[in-house]
Amino acid sequence: MNKKLLRKKLIQDRKPLLAQGQDAFKKEFLDFMESLPPLKIFSYYSLEDEVPTKDALLKTCHYHEIFIPKCLPGRKMVPCPLRSPEDLILGAFDIPESKEPPYDGPLDLILVPGLAFTLEGYRMGYGGGYYDRFLKKSSAFSLGLCLEGQIKDQLPLEDHDQPVQALFTEKGLREIKNGDKAFQSFLSRL
Repeated sequence: MNKKLLRKKLIQDRKPLLAQGQDAFKKEFLDFMESLPPLKIFSYYSLEDEVPTKDALLKTCHYHEIFIPKCLPGRKMVPCPLRSPEDLILGAFDIPESKEPPYDGPLDLILVPGLAFTLEGYRMGYGGGYYDRFLKKSSAFSLGLCLEGQIKDQLPLEDHDQPVQALFTEKGLREIKNGDKAFQSFLSRL
């Protein structure tokens, strides 16, 4: 199956998964965000048909420094601060983004969306390559957010694909194969 058809199938498959697992994910994810030390976190601001992040981001933005993507020409993303819902405007692709100016400093954690992930940390997104380019340039720890049903044995890979370092599902933190307890190591460095 080519990538375009696979994306379409994964989008269709995600709907029943979200109906079953999004409430459990929301609770687990908020608990996780509240358990972390204060961090500079870059995350997607979820739409209705995505694994939910927005409630946890808004509830913890007084504790963590939260940044959300702003899409620029050339398939580039920049992090912009999210301090409250009043910061939000509708941006490229009808995705909420912050009206605040871009942040150019270091990040601690990148929360990555995907239609599917493998236990090696590879993902299939929407095909724009925004996150692959962003991850390649960042030294921040990357955590893929998904539901258990979005974890696949394999996905088609290309040379530019950048893996995440761990996964987080409605069951909590998932180490990836050969992850060597990467997330615990990341936290110990803070």
